[in-house]
Order: sequence, then structure tokens, then C-alpha cells
Amino acid sequence: MSFLFELFPLLAFFIAYRVGGIYVATATITIAVVLQVGYRLVRKHKLTPLQKASAVILLALGGLTLLLHDDRFIVWKPTVYYWLVATTLIVGQMVTGQPMLEKVIGDSFKLSHERWTKLSRLWAAVFLVLGVLNLLVAYNFSRDTWVTFKFVLLGLFFLFVVGQGWWIIERWQGLDESKLQAADGPAKDGPENAS
Repeated sequence: MSFLFELFPLLAFFIAYRVGGIYVATATITIAVVLQVGYRLVRKHKLTPLQKASAVILLALGGLTLLLHDDRFIVWKPTVYYWLVATTLIVGQMVTGQPMLEKVIGDSFKLSHERWTKLSRLWAAVFLVLGVLNLLVAYNFSRDTWVTFKFVLLGLFFLFVVGQGWWIIERWQGLDESKLQAADGPAKDGPENAS
């Protein structure tokens, strides 16, 4: 049920697009996100930083789309969000010294600092690629294709998360560091190779 609640604005956008076009869809997703955030606040559910960022980006770019009647703004929303997440993963670790992914899901998996660093870099790369794919489709295909492709991007990310979870459980979870190095390849020695 929680998953459907999270998808509600995107589903509303898709249906509204099919019924009334990009501007109706933009107004619909903007209202849906405001309702979703409002519901969370009324129920005293804490918004994650990513939920806050997504809402702010949507309200800003959705608002510009409607105000200027220019759909290029809403088209950039997924890319801006994906690249913000990638930047947070990269810069966050540089600033804090701790992989951001470990801070978010570290309670679910027990991995070494090196493994969390690798995962964070991989996730950052995936988000960078998703942002590029969004723009490639948005500027090289019809709006109909782009709207449908938003679900393809969601599906690709879902497959990545499931595959990553499987990889962690099968290859890394519960292994000691020497076995992890054997599973990943030759051991690295020297501080110049530390991640």
C-alpha cells in the first residue's frame, strides 16, 4: 500500500496526461504532491530529505511549466532530481567521510566501509545515467514517448535495486573481509588504493 501511495502522483500525472495533455498533467502532479506532503504532515509522518527535495523541485519546475506555458521545465524535473541524488551521494561522502548510502540503508546490511563506498559510487553512476536517459528521450522523442518512458525509468531503477539487493545478500552479506576481497578480486594493498 505504501508503494502505491508513493506512486500516486506519477500515476495521476500519467492519467491526466492521457486525458488532457502535458499542462493538465503538470497541474495534476503538482496538486497530487501537495496533497501527499500535506497528508504526511497531518499524520505527523517525517518527510525524508529526498521527499522534500523531490517536492520542492516539482513545485518549482511544475510551477514554471504552468506559469510560462513551457513544458521543458517539467521535462527536466526527473533529471534534476536524479542528478541531485547523485551529487549528494558523491559530495556527501567527500564531506563526511561516510558513504551516504550507508547512512540511509546501513541498518539493513552489514558491509565494510569499502563496500559501502563502492555501492554509493555505483548508485551515483546509476542516477547520473537515469538523468541522461531522461533528457535523451525528452529531446529526441515525442512527449507521449517521454511520459511513457518515465515508467520505464522507474522499472529500470526497480530492477537495479532488486539486483543490487540480491548481489549484496548473495555475494557480500555476512562474509568476512578476506572472503569479500576474494569475491571481488585481488586484495588491494597500500593507502593509495583505499576507497
